[in-house]
Amino acid sequence: MFTLSLHGEEGTQALLQSGYSYCLVVRSESQRVALLENLGSQPGVIIVPHNGGLISNLQVWENIILPVQYHAIELAGTPEDNVVSLLLQCGLADESAVSNLLLKQPEQLSLLEKRLVGFVRAMLMSPELIIYDTLNEGLSRKELVGMTKFDRVFRLYFPFRTSVLVSFEEYRDKDNPKQLVIQL
Repeated sequence: MFTLSLHGEEGTQALLQSGYSYCLVVRSESQRVALLENLGSQPGVIIVPHNGGLISNLQVWENIILPVQYHAIELAGTPEDNVVSLLLQCGLADESAVSNLLLKQPEQLSLLEKRLVGFVRAMLMSPELIIYDTLNEGLSRKELVGMTKFDRVFRLYFPFRTSVLVSFEEYRDKDNPKQLVIQL
């Protein structure tokens, strides 16, 4: 379980239970930043930034694998197999599309692709709590459907862990009975 507490604001304390998905609706940018600082500072928490959080002079593959190498994270199977599997589960058409994506530079990616790469990188870190920082914002309806696959993939790998979407608007996944919305 993770504790959500924003200092100086009444009614902003909650316990985030394992195995649930949350949509935390924030009222302001300062509240979003405080929330990310509060939750992001706890052990086992990985944030997927709204822009993917990619290093501009590294290819997508290097952006994905860098934290795994830096933190010496042990993966079941090869990193390549893990990445390909995650990208296919998130909706890429085939291994050719995966290869093309992995060779691109961040500036060549759409907003959804940047978020996808950030998500895959986070998944390899095996988070206890994954935070999607305003990932539902700035996308078309079709892209939004693609983004909803992220949490479904997270649930496949980590059914008893916690996920949080930080958003300025309420978002509900009708197919997820274990999703809760908290207005902050």
